[in-house]
Amino acid sequence: MVLGFCFSSCSLIKIESEQQPLTKQDLNIRVLTQSIVNQASHRIESAADSIIKSTSQADLQTHAYRWKLESINTFKNTAFQSSPKLALMDTWTYMLQVLNFVKTDAAQSYYGTYTPYVRQISQVNVNDIEQKARGFFKPERFKQYQNFAHQYAETHPFTKDNLKHNSVRSEYIDFLKVPDSLAFTTVGTLSEVVANFSDKLSYSTQAAGKEFKWSTELMLKEKGFDSLQIKKVMATIELKVDRLSAIAENTPEKLNMALQSFSSDMSILFFSLNDQIEFISDRMSLERKAIDTIIMRERLALDQMILREREALSIEASALTVKVVDNAMVHIKDLTGTILFYLVLLFAVLLFVPFAMGYFAGKIHQKNKEHQQDK
Repeated sequence: MVLGFCFSSCSLIKIESEQQPLTKQDLNIRVLTQSIVNQASHRIESAADSIIKSTSQADLQTHAYRWKLESINTFKNTAFQSSPKLALMDTWTYMLQVLNFVKTDAAQSYYGTYTPYVRQISQVNVNDIEQKARGFFKPERFKQYQNFAHQYAETHPFTKDNLKHNSVRSEYIDFLKVPDSLAFTTVGTLSEVVANFSDKLSYSTQAAGKEFKWSTELMLKEKGFDSLQIKKVMATIELKVDRLSAIAENTPEKLNMALQSFSSDMSILFFSLNDQIEFISDRMSLERKAIDTIIMRERLALDQMILREREALSIEASALTVKVVDNAMVHIKDLTGTILFYLVLLFAVLLFVPFAMGYFAGKIHQKNKEHQQDK
């Protein structure tokens, strides 16, 4: 009964596996970051398209294609991470890296006369994310995050040969000044994880079509095709399809020859397209595997955390049980000694008091008898 009462009254003897949701601030930061990425993607896409349409220089058109392709791929990796603050910092530092690059002399030869325009779009993106991030942190904390982002962008600059962004995860953990195991305490509830994954899948799906189209156009540009030539090639393809249909209807015996001619003409164009499609397909497959790996890793981390909590509670419960039993035995021992003492004392009183009273009464009677005889 004593052990049952102790266990039922101890709040530590509980093993729970409830999920820990993200804070309101983290949820708002996640929504903010993904909204900023969508807006920045539209700005960059519109700016790059205007550059492509307004210039006839193949190098500038190629660089404009690379700008929007690299941006959409980077945003896809930075803005949809399980940690909202890490996603914000990764996106923030990437925008600063792009802005710092377009301010260098190397950007003048990369974007040519359109460098101020690219710099303006990049500055708008940086101002947007800093203005909105300011509302989520206290002034002192915001200044620390801002200094971290600017310092990382300055120490990891972009060059015209390397526009790849590396994750700030390690530097961000050092910035927090906490152990790796405590840097990210939760990935949110299952519904929050699924919602974030759904948003990333939606963004990736929309980006996949654009990426395929832009990659195809970029490949044709690198092969020496301009916009008029691309339209001419497409018109030629349509003409050949119409001729093939007419031949199939009017002269079926020439269909085989027409098919061979059509296949020969089209193989030159679609040979490079097939390589590009295969490359994009492999890349999408790797991204899906990476997403599966991330989800599995987060689940394993959550299971390990719950297991550690259960083990700690079990150890604490065992120690508490031993302590309760030891204390109970000590009190029982003391109580038993006290009870035995009083029993012995009671036994002595009940046994010896009547004999003592009889003894003294007999002596008094004897003295009185002797006193009467002497008289």
